Amino acid sequence: MRHFQPYELVDELLYNRLGAAACLELFKPEALQALDDFEEFFDRPVMVNNWHTGGALQHRGYRPHAVEVALGTHKDISQHELGNAFDCTIHDIDAETARQQILANKDNPLLVRITRMESGVSWVHFDLKELPEAVQRIHLFTA
Repeated sequence: MRHFQPYELVDELLYNRLGAAACLELFKPEALQALDDFEEFFDRPVMVNNWHTGGALQHRGYRPHAVEVALGTHKDISQHELGNAFDCTIHDIDAETARQQILANKDNPLLVRITRMESGVSWVHFDLKELPEAVQRIHLFTA
C-alpha cells in the first residue's frame, strides 16, 4: 500500500491482536489497490479510521461480523466483512461532490475497480462487489 497504514483500516482491537501484516490479509488485494488509487485520484489526504490519533472512527474499513450486528447494519454479508469496502472522508471535499466526481470519471484507470457507492451519507462508501451485467458500471445504493 502506498498511502495507508494497516492501523487506518481496522479497529484498535484487531490491530493490537493481529498486528499489521495479519490485518492487511483481511482485505482483498484489489480493494487495497482501489483505496490507494482513490486517494491518488483526489490528490489529497483520505481518512478511513482515525482511532490511532484519538478519534472515534474505527469501523470504516474492515468490519467484523459482531460489529455489523451491533450496529444493526447486518442484512447480508457486508462488503466491509469481506474486506472489500471502505468508508472515506476526503480532505476538503464533501461526500456528494466526491461521488459526483467519481461518477463523472468512472472510466478513469484510478477508479475502474469501484463498482458501488452508497448515496445520501456524509462519507464516501465504495466497494468492489460484483454486479450483474445489466447494472451500470457504478451502482448507487442506499442502506
